[in-house]
Amino acid sequence: MKKALVIIVILLLIVAGGVYYFLTNLDVLVKAAIEKYGSEVTQTAVRVDRVKIDLRQGAGGIYGLTVANPKGFDTKQAFALGETSIKINLKSLGEDVIVIDAITVRAPKVMYEMNAEREGSLNNLYDNISKSIPAGGKAGKEEADAGPKLIIRKLVFEDGAIDARLVPLDNKTYSVKLPKLNMANLGAPNGATGSALAKEILGRITKAAQEEVKRQVVDKQLKSAVEAERKKLEGEAQKRIEEETKKLDPRLQDLLKR
Repeated sequence: MKKALVIIVILLLIVAGGVYYFLTNLDVLVKAAIEKYGSEVTQTAVRVDRVKIDLRQGAGGIYGLTVANPKGFDTKQAFALGETSIKINLKSLGEDVIVIDAITVRAPKVMYEMNAEREGSLNNLYDNISKSIPAGGKAGKEEADAGPKLIIRKLVFEDGAIDARLVPLDNKTYSVKLPKLNMANLGAPNGATGSALAKEILGRITKAAQEEVKRQVVDKQLKSAVEAERKKLEGEAQKRIEEETKKLDPRLQDLLKR
C-alpha cells in the first residue's frame, strides 16, 4: 500500500513538473515550433525573435518573424513581420477546429524579387508551400501530421511596405507602400490545416504585392521610357527637318521662315 502510494505521489510530481515546465517555457516551445514547422512548410529558414503567450487571456504576440527567400534569389528575406498579435477563442481549444478570432500583423515588410530567369520569389515560396500540402483525397496520417484544423475570423496586415527588386527591368530596388490587407473567415466553415491557410494567405499577399509593384514601379518606368523615346524621336525629327531645310534653294528657305 505504501509502495503504491509512493508511486502515485511520484507520478503526480512528474506530471506537475511537466505542466510547470510547459507553462513556464510555453513561449520558448511555441517559438521553436514556429521555426521548425514553418521551415518545413516553406522549405526555407523561418526565424522568430521572441514569443509572448497569455493563456488566461487567450492572447499572444510573435515578434521579429522572418521568412527567408527560396534558393535562386539574391534578396535574403521574403518577409519580415515586425509584430503579430493573436487572439484565440478559448472555448474552441477543446474542439476539432480551433478558432482564432483575430490576427493583426503590424509593419510587415515584403521583399519581392524577380530574378534574371523572370521567376518571382514569392511565387516560388508559394509553390514550396503547395508541395507540403497532401494531395486531394489523401486523408489519414498525412492530414493528421499537418496539425489541428483552424479558422481565422479576421486577419489584418497594416502599415506594411514592399521592397521590390526586378532584375529584368533595371536590377534596382524600389520601396513602395503595401496597401492594408483585410482577410476574413479563412478556413471556414470546416477548418483548414496551417499549411493550407499559409498557402491561401501567401497567395493573397503575392497578388497584392505584384499589383502594387506593377502600378507604382513597372507602369511608371514604362511611362517614363515611352516619354523619353518620344522626346528622342521628336528631337531626331526636328534635326532631320533642319538638315533637309538647309539643302533647299535659298528662296524656298526664305518662304519657310515667313
